[in-house]
Amino acid sequence: MEKYMTEAEQLIYSDKVTEGLEMLKDLLYDEPGYGSLHNHIGWAYLYYTADIAAAELHLKMAIHFNGGFAAPYLHLGNLYIRTTRYAEALQYLENGLKAANPNKVAFLESIAQVYELKKDYNKAVITYKEALASTLGGESELFTESIKRCRKKRVVLFFSF
Repeated sequence: MEKYMTEAEQLIYSDKVTEGLEMLKDLLYDEPGYGSLHNHIGWAYLYYTADIAAAELHLKMAIHFNGGFAAPYLHLGNLYIRTTRYAEALQYLENGLKAANPNKVAFLESIAQVYELKKDYNKAVITYKEALASTLGGESELFTESIKRCRKKRVVLFFSF
């Protein structure tokens, strides 16, 4: 199963999205309750097609079949951020942090983005700082800039009335 999922993923990365998705969907006949497979399908729909409904369905199925798997929570959170459904995004992202082996930095970055988009700059800064404290390298500059941006937005918002 994993071998075929990897092959499908490579097809998708090679701009053969339709073929890769077909291969993944064919695997559902063998393992309809395999959470990781639903996560792969949801991931492909979310990032490589415009079919948000199919992405949401498969990511929710991934969580249904394997609630301890962190990846679909992150993808579903990002889907909800894209569709301005911030309360749902925050719910899934926070739940994903409790799953097994989450990418803490990625989850915290997405949570901070939700707060920033909701114009809750204080919580955004706190969360970006937590993400910064959880990283060892490359993202530190990004988080520092995000903190500065939120502080500027907070000042502009304060003086805009």
